[in-house]
Amino acid sequence: MPQAPGPATPEGLAAFASELDAIRDRARAQVGEVDARYIVRLLWTIRGMEAAGRIGLLIAGLAMAVDAGFAWSPWGWVALASLISLGLSKCLQNMEFGHNVMHGQYEWMNDPRFEGKAHEWDSACSKEDWRDFHNHMHHHYTNVDGIDRDFGYGMLRLSAEMPWEPRHLMQAPYAVIVALLFEWAIAIHNLEFERLRTDREATKARMQRLWPRARAKMGAQLRKDGLWWPLLAAVLGMAAGGLTGAWLAGATVFVGNALAGAIRNLWTFVVIFCGHFTDGVHLFPAEAVPGEARGHWYLRQVLGSSNLSGGRFFHLMTGNLSHQIEHHLFPDLPARRYAEVAPAVREVCRRHGVPYNTGSLTGQFLTVARRIVRHGFPGGQHLLSALPAPEARHPSRS
Repeated sequence: MPQAPGPATPEGLAAFASELDAIRDRARAQVGEVDARYIVRLLWTIRGMEAAGRIGLLIAGLAMAVDAGFAWSPWGWVALASLISLGLSKCLQNMEFGHNVMHGQYEWMNDPRFEGKAHEWDSACSKEDWRDFHNHMHHHYTNVDGIDRDFGYGMLRLSAEMPWEPRHLMQAPYAVIVALLFEWAIAIHNLEFERLRTDREATKARMQRLWPRARAKMGAQLRKDGLWWPLLAAVLGMAAGGLTGAWLAGATVFVGNALAGAIRNLWTFVVIFCGHFTDGVHLFPAEAVPGEARGHWYLRQVLGSSNLSGGRFFHLMTGNLSHQIEHHLFPDLPARRYAEVAPAVREVCRRHGVPYNTGSLTGQFLTVARRIVRHGFPGGQHLLSALPAPEARHPSRS
């Protein structure tokens, strides 16, 4: 097993950790009123975009009920603009707001709207399941083989460490389906379906315990986007155009909601996969974790993450997860601060010989697509890397 790049001595690891701690502390000291105004403004922006999208789709649906040829009229453009507005609001709500709030980035405000444990986001995945498999398992055990199930999400073979099976031949088209239905795949992720074959009884017990919560959240999401809003449009459409009007208005809103959800699913899939499964990422053996020093933990975060380059609007739409390295280093720091600390983080990595993986969205996504296709066949790339020897570790990580 090759050695992971970076500091390999106790002194080097301690210096690496100390410098990153200093960056974190400086950034935290600056968090305050500006960040509070930002997150409040973002919340109202998301609500406004969602309201505009839903009302616009409703109006377009009613126009459809009155005139079936509306697609060739200005109302067709209203429907298109509305579904885009709704789709973008879902992207922002999930990534820049929901994900970051649930990491506790705004707990210091003591405002119930930004309380991480209480926030219920616009997603089919329950907040409890998300905090369990993402905040805890993924962020504590980043890319630890056999523990961090976010590496491939239990669905895709992405390295040679995972045994190849004939079913993997279909993983490229399967990945497209997962992308289109990503929020639903995430919603059942914590049930650990893939372990039914290796630990059937324990997995069945886990599913029986967690399924009611997952089913309730998925049902609520499905009713909101797939039932209540289309039903409202159908009722109003019936008043405007009878049964045909009800069908056309309801279908317009239903399809608009579905397409807005698809926009969100595709975007989150691309951003998340480009943050974790590009060329250059590393996996780590489970035995490397117990008793690891803080420097080891920082090292795992950098070597298991990838950044995306882009402008301010691009970073906003990714929830600033385009700075995935900084997010993994400082998950409870307001994400809008990641761009500020990124140059200092990159310089620390350079001095300590730690690769800092960054690139354009197109370039990073092409490496992800290549990884998915390549590992649909036997063989592939081994990603396991050994961390520094046990004597270079300390008994605890603060």
